[in-house]
Amino acid sequence: MSKTPTPPGSRDVQFLTEEFGIPPFKAAGIVARQREQAEALTDAELKRQQETDPLADIPTPTPPSNDRKKEHGEDMMKPLTGGNNLRGGG
Repeated sequence: MSKTPTPPGSRDVQFLTEEFGIPPFKAAGIVARQREQAEALTDAELKRQQETDPLADIPTPTPPSNDRKKEHGEDMMKPLTGGNNLRGGG
């Protein structure tokens, strides 16, 4: 897989977006001298952000097979109906 060459100034745009939270189009406007260069920098930064997985190094835990344990005598209880009981009571 060959990488496409990044336009000059893309590292500066990456630094501004990652370290200061500046949106890519504003960071490209700060770095670039011409509008076409700013558009190329914006496209390159947005593509880089889409390809980057921030959770790549974090292992994913496996869910437990049965995370709920029944209490003693729970099998003999009646299920809840879920509705409000409005039959009197005061």
